[in-house]
Amino acid sequence: MKTGYQKINIEEWKRKEHFTAYRGAVKCGFSLTVKLDISQVIPFIKEQNYKFYPVMIYLLSKAVNRHSEFKMAMNTDELIVWDRVDPVYTVLHPETETFSALSVQHTEQLSDFVKAYETTGNRYQNSRHFFPEKPPENHFNVSAIPWVHFDSFNLNIADFTDYFAPSFTIGKYQTENNRILLPLAIQVHHAVCDGIHVGKLIDTLQEYCTTIQTFKHI
Repeated sequence: MKTGYQKINIEEWKRKEHFTAYRGAVKCGFSLTVKLDISQVIPFIKEQNYKFYPVMIYLLSKAVNRHSEFKMAMNTDELIVWDRVDPVYTVLHPETETFSALSVQHTEQLSDFVKAYETTGNRYQNSRHFFPEKPPENHFNVSAIPWVHFDSFNLNIADFTDYFAPSFTIGKYQTENNRILLPLAIQVHHAVCDGIHVGKLIDTLQEYCTTIQTFKHI
């Protein structure tokens, strides 16, 4: 379900020059990879009998929705910030080694999100279409490579003019120095997002991973 949005007056926006340059003259995006400490997440999902993937999508969704730079889009000729963005995530079909892209609405309550994820998965479990249903306009992207513990990952997008939705790629977690670390690649459009904003998002996401026990009853 599409949500509302707020318009940005580009002429009065503090990032007008940066936006104009990276949207037009020098179309530019950037990516980076971090290692999240999920040492608290793994025992939590075991205790709650949750699957890992939907919980990580929830944590990403909660973090993304806290920062406006990751909720921007072009609506015709207007720059907007969605009131809410929902994750579009990939699920693998092992028998064909292909995947489908599904979506659920972001919710503040973890248990509601997990239920919606399971309901959506059951609804499209027999579909092999890339998009079994049209994704929402107000979205961001999540995919997973759970077979590879990578140090760096980059999506090579030929042309993402005016496509401002961020993309996240989750890798294989493993234990290093008594910590469970998860590689996460983040790809953004430089027209709407700078390094400082990605840094704040990562701090928020790490905070949620560390304090995940507090989400038990919300």
